[in-house]
Amino acid sequence: MARSTNSQPTQGVPSPSKTANKSGAGAVVAASSGDTIIITDILASAATTLSTSAGGADTIIAYAPAGVTNLNQAIAVPTSSGVYSSAGNVTMNYYII
Repeated sequence: MARSTNSQPTQGVPSPSKTANKSGAGAVVAASSGDTIIITDILASAATTLSTSAGGADTIIAYAPAGVTNLNQAIAVPTSSGVYSSAGNVTMNYYII
């Protein structure tokens, strides 16, 4: 039997790394049905809470103090959820699986 030229699974393969910026509170990365956001680094101008809905409600993902937060391990956001910041300017590196 001939071997397929595409024998590797593609489900769950991460997208190229992306960067999102948000000035003030609100959505940093919008939700996308079926996608999981994986956060790798966070930069915040002021202490902020990252959550799955505006105002820090629903699932709290992380608390980021002012400055750079270089994560030792990535943070997976619940599938089909966006990332919201409660305050400050936020820059976030992430990828999607």
